[in-house]
Amino acid sequence: MTRALARIAPMAVLLAACAGEPLPTPPPPRPASGTAAAAPAGPVTRFDGRYAGPLALLPDRTRVCPAAPAGERELTVRNGRASLMFNPQVQQVLTGTVGTDGSVRMADSLDRNIATSGIFTAENFRGEHRNGLCAYSVQMTKRG
Repeated sequence: MTRALARIAPMAVLLAACAGEPLPTPPPPRPASGTAAAAPAGPVTRFDGRYAGPLALLPDRTRVCPAAPAGERELTVRNGRASLMFNPQVQQVLTGTVGTDGSVRMADSLDRNIATSGIFTAENFRGEHRNGLCAYSVQMTKRG
């Protein structure tokens, strides 16, 4: 609209001058709409580190699920990017971005139904791993 007024204003001045009328006063400048966009926040790094711990099957009476993977799994957070080595034998890694509140959802790049969600605290990670309809609790401690 400002551009349209800028184009019309000279014509209005000319018409007013031709008709012997007083010249119109230009409208006051309008404040910019909205505020300047905030700079994008950098990655959340306060949870960076290595976490390790087991997965445990959450029993469900309505279906049979595979047992939890044997041994501990390792989760690494670097520059706010979380990577969970879910299956070391086939190099299956789940990845995601850590939010400012410590929440994360890491998923398999090929099958988004295989995912681990949870929350980081200063010393641990607590969450749930889902593979289709089967669920596993995840409890990891920060190791470095």
